[in-house]
Amino acid sequence: MRTRLVVIHALTLAVLPAAARADRRYYAETYSATTAEPGGVDLELWSTLQQAPRQGGLQTWVHQVEVETGLTDSWDVALYNVFQYQQGDVLRYQALKVESRYRLSQPGEWVVDPVLYLEARKEFVEDKPWAVEEKVIVAKDLRRLNLSVNLLAEQEFLPGGGTELEWGYAAGASWEATPMVRLGAEAWGAWNRPAGGDAYRFTAYAGPALALAASRTWLVLGAGWGLNDASDRLRVRAILAFQF
Repeated sequence: MRTRLVVIHALTLAVLPAAARADRRYYAETYSATTAEPGGVDLELWSTLQQAPRQGGLQTWVHQVEVETGLTDSWDVALYNVFQYQQGDVLRYQALKVESRYRLSQPGEWVVDPVLYLEARKEFVEDKPWAVEEKVIVAKDLRRLNLSVNLLAEQEFLPGGGTELEWGYAAGASWEATPMVRLGAEAWGAWNRPAGGDAYRFTAYAGPALALAASRTWLVLGAGWGLNDASDRLRVRAILAFQF
């Protein structure tokens, strides 16, 4: 029995530092203030279920394959390929995205940890023009508690020179139950104008988040229920990552 306990303790010590070093997500929608390790390669597999709004619509699955690497201790870049399956249709290649994050300070150096986020996206399903999204990410670790807030703006460049604007937010709180398990909750929303619409609408969601990690693999599960009629009834997301 003593030998078995020694082996378990040794394996735990070997696993926990790797999990602590990893660019690990705590939430399904909200970004925390981290960047990828320099020189490493992260493969992330995203799956999101969007159930139709209360007034009717189709159920949609969105799958993303992300490859990410750290360029420096503070700067990373990622490439996304996005696929969409809508109820009654076939799987389609939806979009190509390029994302970059830059950390302004080392963890714990400032009152909050800030990260700047920039994303460029080209959608192909509806042949939409390029769009650019910016995020300001701030987070704070209070021992085992993490608090994260994201503010975002997006510009979609329309044919003829017009620009469609969107604003949004996301916020989460996560508690480290064990070094491998975090329990949390998050809320997010956006102000945007739907395709073909004249008026802006507000969508809002809230729900739980579960983050699991072992060595250089992690999994996030999250769900958000729509809080008004303009929102989807339910959004569920899983993100599985392998870090090399």
